[in-house]
Amino acid sequence: MKHINFLILTLFWVTFSCVAYAQNTANITLTAAKQAPVTVTLVLEDVHFHPNLGTGLADAKLDAVASVNFAEKTTEKAVIQLNEPKMMRLQYSGGGVNKTWMLFLQPGDDLTVNVAENADVTFTGKNAGYQTFLKNYFLENQYQYLPVFGYKPSQIDNKSVVQQSDSLKKVRLDAFEKFKMGNPVVPAFEAYVLATTATEPSLTRQLIQEKIMRRNRVAKLDATQRKELEDFTLTDFKIQPDDALLSQAYRDELRNWALIPSTRKFPLESETRYEISPDALKDVYAFSKEKLANYPKQKEYLATYWLNYAATAIPGIETAKTLLADYKATFPQSPYSEYISKLIQTKESLQPGAAIPDITLLNTDSTAVTVSSLQGKPVLMVFSFSIGQHEPGLKVLEDKYADKVTFTYVSVATGIPLSTWKQYVKTRPTAKHLWASDENIDVLKEKYGIDIRYPFLVIDGAGKIVNRWIPQEFPANKTLEAELQKVAK
Repeated sequence: MKHINFLILTLFWVTFSCVAYAQNTANITLTAAKQAPVTVTLVLEDVHFHPNLGTGLADAKLDAVASVNFAEKTTEKAVIQLNEPKMMRLQYSGGGVNKTWMLFLQPGDDLTVNVAENADVTFTGKNAGYQTFLKNYFLENQYQYLPVFGYKPSQIDNKSVVQQSDSLKKVRLDAFEKFKMGNPVVPAFEAYVLATTATEPSLTRQLIQEKIMRRNRVAKLDATQRKELEDFTLTDFKIQPDDALLSQAYRDELRNWALIPSTRKFPLESETRYEISPDALKDVYAFSKEKLANYPKQKEYLATYWLNYAATAIPGIETAKTLLADYKATFPQSPYSEYISKLIQTKESLQPGAAIPDITLLNTDSTAVTVSSLQGKPVLMVFSFSIGQHEPGLKVLEDKYADKVTFTYVSVATGIPLSTWKQYVKTRPTAKHLWASDENIDVLKEKYGIDIRYPFLVIDGAGKIVNRWIPQEFPANKTLEAELQKVAK
């Protein structure tokens, strides 16, 4: 009897483990009738905050989970780890044709994607109906509809595009009601469909109206014009259920809707600077908590977004400290508090007068160069997130101060080998070029707080920080030149 009980218990745990595993995965099989020079890739759009070089935390991670070249084989199966519904991009490339379809995936799904010779796809398997509905009524984003609607970039008035966008909204809603009559629809799918359907027409109207305002020119909008565009958002936007965060268009408008009242109360301090002010950040953080009190996921999403902005996009640290204290009390289980805390600590260590942390980088001849070895003359370090970034714009300053300041361009573009970087570097006597490996980029992130919005660091001849938080400014970088004047004496 004991043996029978043991066997039953063993079978129970095996069955339970298999069911639990299945409920945390989804299977997708990519298949084609015959071999062809076509590549199909599945990209998971994972909406969660994660560290991103140069911006702190990004709110969505694009992860290529499977790819198949049908010139080599006709089928590929992917097992995807999932704990909750996610959106996915199905990307097709071949024969000069590039297409993207949106998929809605849940734990437990078993889906087959059939790729046809005419660059089309069909779906079979569990929840294939969701994918077919999205394929018929949803492109990857609202901008893909513009050429379909007859949008002409050279034409100022494209008002017919707005009418067609509104018509698409009605078609989608009617089709979705019919779809629900014959298909059980989970809340997350409905939230994605309704949020995207409600948001995209408003964004299209704003785009067309802004085009009319600018009259096809690179022109600055005045306060009245900006208010008119903002009013579209304030009038049209409606809070949707938390699962609406699956929609990128909805997330973008959610942030915009929350921010507009605060930036109206606390406008930008300068016409050449675009950072949200500390007062506006505190205000929008409080506004987001209050207005989204009944939407816990969206409340935490926005609070995390504004906290990250405070810790990365503005030079001071007091606002970030204030918001972090409230954030820890409001979201005690958040995994992001520690990350933001370390970021603030890094910024605290990079104040004027502090010694610059030393690090070893590589020169164009592959020799090691320490930052400390540059001492003796003031240094301008320029963090380049792509090869050659900032150099054309700094030519005037480089020519003006080259004999008094060492211009040092540090490549922090991830994934670029030293050999590749060397091929594109334009060496000259007035500048040094240094390369950071991916490992050293992590060190620079930790010790130097490298950020795409603040790519400049001025160091005096003794290796002390003069200013770490110098922003990009256009057309002339007045802040940077003022700092160079201080040290170039």
